[in-house]
Amino acid sequence: MSHVVAGTNLVVTALLAPGIVAHEFAHELACRLLGVPVHGSAYLNPLASDAYVDHEPIESFPADAAVALAPLVVNTGLALAAFGGAVALRGTPVWPLFAWVGGTLALTAFPSHTDTESLIETARALPLPTRPFGLLLAVPVRLATAIPGVSGFYGFFYAIWLYAVVAGLGP
Repeated sequence: MSHVVAGTNLVVTALLAPGIVAHEFAHELACRLLGVPVHGSAYLNPLASDAYVDHEPIESFPADAAVALAPLVVNTGLALAAFGGAVALRGTPVWPLFAWVGGTLALTAFPSHTDTESLIETARALPLPTRPFGLLLAVPVRLATAIPGVSGFYGFFYAIWLYAVVAGLGP
């Protein structure tokens, strides 16, 4: 890995650290709650391009979907709380800290390309009566994350929207 790539990863990790940690924690929490063995994790991997939770392959679609989508639930809840703090403390010296933490949480809420790679396979393994419902969830989620890095694009607009809703600027 070049020094430029490592430096870029270091800066991105530093800027998004709260959101990255929460994202990976959400995956690991879902694994542990569902009984999926976890072999290891790196919540922050500053010189590499990704943080990760290494777990056993998941064969159950409900468990696979829960692990993949856990950051959306966890990070959204935490982002709403942080944005609520920012709004409540607006005008004080600490409000930018709350806004930044909320922004990092929202930016990293969406599942990544690798988070969703087995969803369609596990949905196809569902019993025939429930398979269409599994695919109705799996296919759009997988397509939405098919391009590596696109989740950050969604996260940018999600952060703006969440803040606007909490601040009372939205619909």
